[in-house]
Amino acid sequence: MPRTLISSDAIPPPAGPYSPALDVDGWIFLAGQGGDGDTIEDQTEAALASVAALLEAAGCSLDDVVSTLVHLRDLSDFERYNAVYERHFSEPRPVRTTVGASLLGSLLIEITVVARRP
Repeated sequence: MPRTLISSDAIPPPAGPYSPALDVDGWIFLAGQGGDGDTIEDQTEAALASVAALLEAAGCSLDDVVSTLVHLRDLSDFERYNAVYERHFSEPRPVRTTVGASLLGSLLIEITVVARRP
């Protein structure tokens, strides 16, 4: 099954031996995206901006996302992250799983998505 690397100059280079995104037969798989900022709102906005940049490089948009997986360092941030997240996805929104996780460095959130190219 052919896999095509997707990247964007709008995001930082990967911090390890992985691809930022892959196109597999029109399905777009993104590695987890975090963001800079001091608050969960700032980091959610930045993470979604990185997601959007990779999707654009793949010929997609947030409207093409079918599934998201969100890792939160602190689950008590859920309502604040959710308010930002909700503004970025239109109906029908993607399926979503949100879990608490130990994240590296100063990351408060990491978001990964699966999309389908229209």
